[in-house]
Amino acid sequence: MSRVLRALGLLAVTASALSAQVQVKQFSVVTRLGAVTPERASSLNTGALIGLDTEYALSKYFGIGTSVDVMRTNTHREDFLTRLRYGNAGQGGGDSVYYQYVGQAINTINIGAFGLARIPSKTLSPFVMAGVGTYTMIANAQVNGKATRKNEISYTFGAGFWYKLGDKVGVQIDARALQFQKYQRDFLNPAAGRPELITPFPEDFPVAPAAKNTALNTTITLGFRYIPGGVSGGN
Repeated sequence: MSRVLRALGLLAVTASALSAQVQVKQFSVVTRLGAVTPERASSLNTGALIGLDTEYALSKYFGIGTSVDVMRTNTHREDFLTRLRYGNAGQGGGDSVYYQYVGQAINTINIGAFGLARIPSKTLSPFVMAGVGTYTMIANAQVNGKATRKNEISYTFGAGFWYKLGDKVGVQIDARALQFQKYQRDFLNPAAGRPELITPFPEDFPVAPAAKNTALNTTITLGFRYIPGGVSGGN
């Protein structure tokens, strides 16, 4: 990551004589690649993210757009404990008990609309953005035994900056807070709905954090920004 930042800094210096890459009444597209870090209470681990933003510049300072983020994470296995019985079925379903953590991969798609405000300059343009959308979480069908998904509202707040590399291209770095509403951690548990799990020695197992009805995710991405087609309009 440090090499990337040094390279971006060098590009910013060499591009200091160029004009701002904001074309009023033009669309720009940003393809992004990075990581998503969910809060611990969500019972999800850090994962990969691929994103695509489209923005329409209303002026030098303001824009509106849409975003699509595709994330793949894994559940925190220690938060989901199940019990398996083996042996003599006449002994309460089995005379041997085995406790096992159950994890799975979760695919999440977030689609939203946002508004953006920026400070245009010759090379470096910082910005802030906020938006609303909807997220869809898709559980692993093989682990759950069926296709399972959940869809609810999401909110996005973020900030970042981009360096101009030419009249139509640039590099962007941003950080965003993506909050899932009406979050249900039991959705991640393949054993949910089974008879209540009884552990004779609970001190031998880690305790999951208290569940919440929201889940805050932090994303950091590196993107390539470009203006498709011809360039027209003022700066």
